[in-house]
Parts: sequence; structure tokens; C-alpha cells
Amino acid sequence: MDIDISESDLAFEEEVLRNPFKLKGWLRYLDHKRDAPVRTVSVIYERALRSLPGSYKLWHMYLGHRTGQLRGKNPLQFSDEVRKTELCFERALLLLHKMPELWLKYIRFMRVQADVTRTRRVCDRALRALPVTQHARVWRMYLQFAEHVGGHTAHHVYARYLRAWPEESEQLVDYCESHEEWNAMTLALVKVLDNTGFRSSRGTSEYGLWVRLAHVLRVHARDLQGWDVERVMRDGIGRFADQAGALWAALGEWHAGQGDVERARDVYEEAVTSVRTVRDFALVFDAYAEFEQATVAAELEHDVERGRTGVRTALRLVQLERLLERRAFLASDVELREIPHSVRAWLRRAGLWRARADDSALTDKQRAKALDMERETFAQAVAAIDPRRATEGHVDELWLAYARSCGDDSARRTVLDAAVAAPMGSVAELAHVYVAYAEHELARGSVEGALRVLTQATAHAGSTRVDYRNESVAPAQRVFKSQRVWALLVDVYEADGRDSSVRSAYERMIELRIATPQTVVNYARYLEERACFEDSFRAYERGIAEFGYPVAIELWNIYLKRFVDRFGGSKLERTRDLFEQALDGCPSEYAKPVFVAYGQLEETYGLARRALRVYERATRG
Repeated sequence: MDIDISESDLAFEEEVLRNPFKLKGWLRYLDHKRDAPVRTVSVIYERALRSLPGSYKLWHMYLGHRTGQLRGKNPLQFSDEVRKTELCFERALLLLHKMPELWLKYIRFMRVQADVTRTRRVCDRALRALPVTQHARVWRMYLQFAEHVGGHTAHHVYARYLRAWPEESEQLVDYCESHEEWNAMTLALVKVLDNTGFRSSRGTSEYGLWVRLAHVLRVHARDLQGWDVERVMRDGIGRFADQAGALWAALGEWHAGQGDVERARDVYEEAVTSVRTVRDFALVFDAYAEFEQATVAAELEHDVERGRTGVRTALRLVQLERLLERRAFLASDVELREIPHSVRAWLRRAGLWRARADDSALTDKQRAKALDMERETFAQAVAAIDPRRATEGHVDELWLAYARSCGDDSARRTVLDAAVAAPMGSVAELAHVYVAYAEHELARGSVEGALRVLTQATAHAGSTRVDYRNESVAPAQRVFKSQRVWALLVDVYEADGRDSSVRSAYERMIELRIATPQTVVNYARYLEERACFEDSFRAYERGIAEFGYPVAIELWNIYLKRFVDRFGGSKLERTRDLFEQALDGCPSEYAKPVFVAYGQLEETYGLARRALRVYERATRG
């Protein structure tokens, strides 16, 4: 290990001899000799490490120096130098075996060599020597080495890796796919999917893994051995019933790829009648249509070769046409499975049968059957929908559409009778049905029928204190307080000339406290039109008693105007008494129109002095 020492080296030699355990001296010496021959630099490193065997910096620089000299050289031709470098790594790791960078440098050096076994053992020793927190850095290089080697080595290394990092199982799947090892890829995916606790580090969902497995089974079916493809795919379909479209399509394509056309058709039929979402249906139906078009194209090609059209071709064409005709009904089935309480979905379903019945190309028998199916659809709808869970509409719409679909009045009455007895989502829906039922009777000229319906709606044998807005009470027990029903009942009585019934209806509305200010005004005007002025005034007074301010002031204004128009100054004292009642308890912000009308009354029919007093009271507030 002797080297030639020049005069420029003497100062550095003296320093390292004087302080052999001082790192900076050796570093300055090495920097000074950086352009010296390789052997000279190596000797200085060896001398430095003999004095400082535990220096990480020295070992790191020395190993970098040794590996740098071998970079780009054939390890077989320079086997002695390679062996010496390996020994240097082993010497460094005797004391610095916890330093991950040295192990990584050693692994990088060994990967260049042709000895797979020794490289693998270095990786194993690194994993045993380093703490678990540093293993990820080692495994990254270990897996790159294993993938480069391939074969059983790669699979054994991945098996060990996945025992420690199971969430990285997709790396093995990717490796198998890149090397076209389809059996191994399928096995890896199945193991992942069988592990219920698996959580992908990439965020891949379980469904995404199933779709990937289905793709492998479908595309590379001929390369797989020992796999029951249909059983595996149906297992995935059972797990993801709400997202099974891609899996159903893959299963159908697999059967078609195997040449089993009838089995593929059975799978597609099962799929379009069992998928639960419109998205899955669109995916499966498109695959089904493409499959049928492919079979037709294949039959046509055979016919061209034979020179004649066969029966099988005609059959395939008929099957394709029927499939396309069924699309709307199949899509409707899926929509109803997805949202069974959708009113709009059921109406669209019935509309399909109505459109079919309107098709002029059908026979009378076929149109009659379509109309029967429309009514059957409505019957299924009202039986299936929970009124309180109904979406995209209300149940009353279905009942009324059901009644309109019936061909004769008797059938419509039967449906409407069932409708008013059926549960509804709200009292407004039930009131709507009663009103529609009554309007149907009126349209047929049956006033008695309309009154029967409305009387049934407004009749109530129990307590009248039921809160109309209390949703916890059934709509049938609250509909007797529906203003809409009462308003129609009054209109029917009035149109039929039943004066006493009209009065009774208005009085009943006021008693039930469902009358609005407009109802009171309408009642009073009705009485005025029949010259029942005192009864009209009493109606105003009952309304004023029912409503507080500010509504009462509007009724007072109408009442006082009607009274003054009727009597003028003939009943002046009574009129004054009414104005005083109106002003008694009236908030000041609402009193102005009453004071003005009162003053005008005194100016016109009374005394100017009294008018001035009224205006004076008004200005005092």
C-alpha cells in the first residue's frame, strides 16, 4: 500500500500523522489528491478508514469512488475489482449496518452484476438489518430488481412484499398485466377481492377491481385455465347489484366469444330485466343490440356465401326488431325498479301503452289489449306507491289519470270511488280527487252525483276541532275542512238554485273556522242579491268577530259602505253606532279610512258640528 509522496503532499501527510483521528485532515488530503491515480486515492481512503472505521462520510465517499471506477465496465471482465468492491461494502456494513443509504448503494451496485441470487440475498439482508420505517426505500429497489428478473423470483418477492404491504396488491396485478401473465393476474385479483379488509392505496374501489377482473376474463378467456368464468362474474354481479351493468355486458361478451350465441342471448335477456339503474340498462342494452347486429351480420355473410337467404337470417332480423321495439318498455321497467315511488315514472309507463294503442298499424284486438295494459299499469301503480314516499308528483295524479283511462262512466266512478277511499299523501291530494270526481259528475249532467260526492267529503261525524294542518292525522279525517271542496259545494248549490243549502254551507264554513275574508264577502253579497240585507249585515258582523285586525278593518270598510248605501240617513243613529263600534279597539294606523267615512256621513246626512268632532278625534290619534 506504498504510494509516492510529493513535496506538495508533505503538509497533508504531517497533518494526518499528527492527528490521524481528525476527519477534516483526511478530507483535505483526499480533496488535494482528487486528480491522483486511482490506486493512490484508494490507499489514502484505506489509511483513513483504518483510523476512522466508523466514519459514515468516509465510507460513503470511498464506496462511491470504487463503484464509479466500475461504472460502464463488464463485471465479468473485471470480476476481481467487482469482488474487492463487494468486500468494501461488507466491511462498511459491519459497523454501519443501520445506514439505509449504504444498503441502497450496495443494492444498486449488485443489480448491475449478473448474479441474481447474491443480489436477492443483499436485499434480504438489508430488510433484516434496517428498521421497518426504512423498508419502503429498500422494497422500491427490490421490486424493480424482481420485475427485471421476472419469473418465479418476481412472484416470490411480490408474495413477501404483499404480506407486509397488502394495500399495494395492485402492483402485482400491474406486473402480471405488463408481462401478459393472465392466470397470475386473475389469481391476484381474486385474492384481493376475497380479502374483505382490503383498502387500495390508489383509492381503487372494489367495483373497479371487479370490472378489471371481468375485462381479463372476457378478453383473455382462451389464455386462462381452470377458471369458472361465469361463476366468478355472477359473484361480482351479486355483490354489486346497483352497478352490475359492466359485469353483465362482460359475461354476455364472454359467452359470445366462446361461440355460445344462445347462452349469450339468455344472459343479455336476464341482464336487461334485472339491472336496477338506467345507466346500467343503457350499457347492457347497447351491448345486447351490438350482439344481435353482429349475429345478423354473420348470418348475412353466410347467406352470401351460400347464395340464398336462410330462415336463420330472417329469425335473427325479427329478434333484432323486437329487441329495439321493447327498448322503451325495458327502460321503463328499470326506471320503476330504481325509483318505484316515482309518479312520473308510472305515468310514462302508462303513456307507452297509450301510444301503442294509438298506433294505426295495430289491429283492433291489439289496441284493445294495449288499453287494458294501460289500465293494468295504473292499477299496479296505485298499489305499489306509498303516498307519503311518492316523488316527482302526487298519488292523486295517478288516480285521476287512471279514471280518465277507463272507457265508460261506470268504470270511472268505480275508480274514483276507490280513489277517495284510498290513502293519500296529503289532505290537498284527497281534496283534489273529490273536486275532480264532482266535476266529472257535473260534466255528465249529474248534479245529484256531484252533491253526493261533495257531501261525502264535507261530512264528519267526529270532533270538528281537528287541525287541518296536522299531518299526523289521516287526510280522510281532515278533508271536511278543505276550503276548495266547500267552495265547489257552494257553487253547485247556488247554480242549482238551492238557497237554503247555500246558506247552510256558508254558515257551516264559518262555524268550522275555515272561511276566509273573501268567503264572508261572497256570503254577504249573495244575501244582498236576494234582498236579505239584514242577514247580509249579520254575515259581515260574524266575519268581523272571527277575524282580528288588520283583516277586520277591511270587512268594516265594506260593511259600512254597504250599510250607508242601503239606508243613507234614514237610520243615522244606527249608522253612527256602527262607526263607533268600528273605531272601538281599532289600531290608530288602520283607523284613517273609518274616520274619513264617518266624517263624510256626518257632512252628508248629519250635522257639520259632529263632522268637525269626528275629524278632531282623528287628528288627536
